[in-house]
Amino acid sequence: MSSLSAERSRGTIIKVPDGTSGILFLNGAQRPFTLEGVWRSPVAPAVNMTVDVDLDAGGTIAAITVVNPKEVVAQRLDAALGVAKEQGARAAGILLPTLRSVAARMGTVPLGAAVLLWISWFLFRAATVDMGGGQLSFSFWHLLGTDFNNPESVAGAGKHGLFSLIGIVAIAAPFAAPLLQTTWARFLNAAPFAYFVCAFIAIFLNEHKAFGELAKMDVPNPFSWSALILVPIASTVVLGLGALREPGAAQQSPTQVKPLPGI
Repeated sequence: MSSLSAERSRGTIIKVPDGTSGILFLNGAQRPFTLEGVWRSPVAPAVNMTVDVDLDAGGTIAAITVVNPKEVVAQRLDAALGVAKEQGARAAGILLPTLRSVAARMGTVPLGAAVLLWISWFLFRAATVDMGGGQLSFSFWHLLGTDFNNPESVAGAGKHGLFSLIGIVAIAAPFAAPLLQTTWARFLNAAPFAYFVCAFIAIFLNEHKAFGELAKMDVPNPFSWSALILVPIASTVVLGLGALREPGAAQQSPTQVKPLPGI
């Protein structure tokens, strides 16, 4: 920086000099500039270009230097990550006390089963269909929206209706159970198991209707369940056992868990 320079600021070119002066957006204001004697970069100026501007002691533009685009992207990314980190910390400060209370009320094993059920419901491979030239994989959520009698449905993402949405409510029910201080709330833990049984039957009938005739022609059924289907099965069974526990039998810390605000 020149010895006459008193300040360096970052600005953006909003007008390139032509027959008239160019315009910089600098420190919240528009500043006219010319290239002669101040432009310090080998590349030509362009609209929206980010530049470092050196100002002399009198506030006059002494030098303009183009900022490396990679540096601009990195700084914007750092700023975005900083905001995300700040917002995440703020959200964690609000949610963590509630999550700790829910975890204490549910118990470690039921909570783990409930979280694992959500993950396996949407992400784990539950079944495959052999298309001859390759296999199509289906999560349990995908299976709920697939009509195996409709090739477009099989090849696409499926179409989820009311029955699928009831499933979302069912697998969310165990999280609500410890928040409701009623004797019947523990039976919400059985909702995922009850729904899973109904859904499993519905999926079986759906695929049997589509592929059942193949068995009569000695053609192997292209539909097969994945071993990973055991994960949601086990999770729903573990949660269902919670419905058999007497109220107050859930695992808690040695100190009494304080009720949640508003509960």
